[in-house]
Amino acid sequence: MLSENTELSLDPVHFTLWSPAPGHTIHVGAEQTPFSLPHLPLPVRRTDLTAGEPSDNAVGQGVYDYLRQFPDCPHNREYAELLRDAFPHFLSDLGAQILMLDHKEVESQYIQRKITYMKILALLDSDNPGMLLRLGMEYYNLSQMFAEFLHSRQYLLSAMGYFHQVLRVQENHLGALNYLGQIEYLFGDYPSAIGCWRQLINLMEEGPARQELSRRVEQLSARELPTCPLIDEYEHIGQAMDLYGRDEIEEAAKTLDIIEEQGQFAKEFASPEFYYFLALCRSKTGDPGGAFAALEKSLELNPDYAPANEARERFWETGSF
Repeated sequence: MLSENTELSLDPVHFTLWSPAPGHTIHVGAEQTPFSLPHLPLPVRRTDLTAGEPSDNAVGQGVYDYLRQFPDCPHNREYAELLRDAFPHFLSDLGAQILMLDHKEVESQYIQRKITYMKILALLDSDNPGMLLRLGMEYYNLSQMFAEFLHSRQYLLSAMGYFHQVLRVQENHLGALNYLGQIEYLFGDYPSAIGCWRQLINLMEEGPARQELSRRVEQLSARELPTCPLIDEYEHIGQAMDLYGRDEIEEAAKTLDIIEEQGQFAKEFASPEFYYFLALCRSKTGDPGGAFAALEKSLELNPDYAPANEARERFWETGSF
């Protein structure tokens, strides 16, 4: 029967929640093995309901499709366990897709999709430090993508949560401590960053990596610390991109000019994308000289950065971008 808890459905247009009767049995796998469904609302595609009840295959397909859209939904762990126990081929498909996405170009939509699939697998192995670490790393990588700067804070908070889970499972995990130190640094909590890195240094073997981290901690302890956390700069750039998308170019250009003048972002983050974006804004606000200068800085950081190279060619040919 259809569940009375339809408010739990996050996509009522395409899915409905169907509650099997107690003891309801389906047949799964090549051997058509009997399997008793859990007595909880199961997401099923509306198009797969026949006479108010889904087919056996539609149950697995609906749960699989729903989890891939809403991995944090209510009953997510029970749904993942249902796939594991009755429809394991869907989990094999998830693993194959993660491997495929590992070989895709690094773009935000691929990382986000990979995170979703990994979160489903992590529901079945919540104490696996390797899986938790990788989820944290993927969120961290997403936070460092220029196009995602507006959402960097939330991505970093998600990454931090996974790294703390790693440390609860495996105390003194080197990778988790390193990433946590970097996140604390980006948030401007410099004492916590130094604390994470000092703990890490004490655990590391002698070698170049330990020496380099020790130098960084010494420099951070000795110099005057930035008054503006780097995450604020990320968000200001993200806001400038939002302004640019709304055709408020002058406001976007002013924001970027301030960030360039302060110099902290450029010192910490070698980003050809930043200077290319600055060049676009300056060009559209009638500053071709400043735009060309920004393009040159972009190409100094990455001579192979295609958008800046193409823009420079257009500039030489037409005098504009």
